Amino acid sequence: MYLRVLMMGFAVLYGALGLSVMGHAQTEGEEAQEKPHIAALLPLQSKVFGRFGEAVKRGIEAGAAADGERPDRLPVLVYATGDDMKAMIDTYDRAIRAGAQFVIGPLRRTAVQALATSNAVSVPTLALSVPESDVLLPDGLYAFGVHLEGEARQVARIAQSHGRRRAVVIAGDNTLSRRVSQAFADEFARSGRLVIDQHAFTADKAKLRKIRDSIASDNVDAIFFALDGPKVRQIRPYLGKVLPAYATSMIHSAEGTVLGQLDLSGIVFVDMPWMVAPDHPAVLTYPRQPPGVFTSFDQERFYALGIDAWRLSQLMLESGYSSLGMLDGVSGYLMPGPARQFQREAAPAQFTQSGVRPLAEHEYK
Repeated sequence: MYLRVLMMGFAVLYGALGLSVMGHAQTEGEEAQEKPHIAALLPLQSKVFGRFGEAVKRGIEAGAAADGERPDRLPVLVYATGDDMKAMIDTYDRAIRAGAQFVIGPLRRTAVQALATSNAVSVPTLALSVPESDVLLPDGLYAFGVHLEGEARQVARIAQSHGRRRAVVIAGDNTLSRRVSQAFADEFARSGRLVIDQHAFTADKAKLRKIRDSIASDNVDAIFFALDGPKVRQIRPYLGKVLPAYATSMIHSAEGTVLGQLDLSGIVFVDMPWMVAPDHPAVLTYPRQPPGVFTSFDQERFYALGIDAWRLSQLMLESGYSSLGMLDGVSGYLMPGPARQFQREAAPAQFTQSGVRPLAEHEYK
């Protein structure tokens, strides 16, 4: 009874935007009468990913609200999922049976992988991440998300436009850092540039001095950090700031705004316009969340992801995937790519001693 009252409260809260929340606890007999709608499949019941699912939901709400009321627009039903992949697939099936004509989600890479291999996809579905492996997306399933490997390739092209020819990579010991560093190296080498060496992150001062000496002796003209901001701040003073340095959005975190950007000053990176270009026309269209709602930059990014997911859903419903042009989104320039995966071009920016400044086009092309 309590759950039913709670769901009714959510329905009142989101009613003005056409959003409702559906939970795992509903039985078949309690499902809403079949009606055409957009289903947002989000991990709101996950202890780890719930806050990111909530950020995406708020972004979808913001996108829908900015569009205004339209009699021909499908309402959105939010289907809350957890960490169980079989239950997530069951929820997807339930959304289809309830009349979903388009699905936004799932959000996690493991969930996208599970859906891609499930044979469950039967309506256009905009996944908010890419699969964990190179599995081919089935008909009707499209992938859009924050793909750090794509950012690394974009940064490599920026470094090339700056005339850099011999780079060294500093990477962490986790899978994501290794994927990011490899993506940079592959793209940098594509046009005849060289990645001279790759060094593992270390806080040992003697090892850092050896890395610095190695960089100097190899005539390196660029450093790529496949690291987050705290790690880069920890080692950069030992490597020096003379050499041009590059990174992905991993380096840009809330901690940096608190501690200052002195150790990051001069580093070129890419991030969403939402994070680095407040005067961007698309960014100005949508409201920021009240202070305290989000506690990390990652939540802000997922909020922006939700806004653009809503915008893409409307465009895809109107004209389909193959007919889409480029969308100037709050998460970047978005365009249909091969294998049903959207390509995203983020906004180039640079750390200064006082903060972050967006780069003008002539500074990176």
